[in-house]
Amino acid sequence: MLPSNAPDWEAANPPPNKGGPRISAGLAVTLGLLIVLIGVIAFAVTRLPTGPVARPTAPTPAAAGAAATGGGVTADAPTQQAIQDVIRNVDDAQVQAIATNNPRLSIATATPEFNAEQAAGNQDLLDNGVTEVKLLNIEWGQITVNGNSANATVYETWTMTLDDGTTVQSRDRNIYTLVKDNSGNWVVQADVHPDQPGAPPTN
Repeated sequence: MLPSNAPDWEAANPPPNKGGPRISAGLAVTLGLLIVLIGVIAFAVTRLPTGPVARPTAPTPAAAGAAATGGGVTADAPTQQAIQDVIRNVDDAQVQAIATNNPRLSIATATPEFNAEQAAGNQDLLDNGVTEVKLLNIEWGQITVNGNSANATVYETWTMTLDDGTTVQSRDRNIYTLVKDNSGNWVVQADVHPDQPGAPPTN
């Protein structure tokens, strides 16, 4: 016969599960996360490039020069010589203009606009008692070319003699801008002294 406390006994000793072993909830979550992780890794692998890795190339000298000078490249030797000769002619013309008291002396190696500016500058020198100017030294800096225009950095040392006999010496940095005329020759378009107070900015 069954004991009278059979229900209590069954609760304390449950019969074995006839449906097989059960998977706990924690194990199910772990397996799910593992499956998701495998999928993510597989997707990431398929996104990697399959071709050869491209190595960065060094810039060519011309490209490096263009970057350093805002689009210009260092002029070759014949061009540098031609530009230097043009600038010397401009300096010599100023010396002659002051010596002959002719501020409007025309400069063949300059544009009409630069001739006008130079004439005004020469007149200012004469009006302030300058009787003589001399170019003592030229130090050539970088000369760059960009198509039909060029820039030259030049350090010039000048002396000015006043009508009272006083002599003043100065060394200035000049930034010359040159262009080609209709004949293909270089001519001076502008001359800026960037280190002087109130000078316009240079490119």
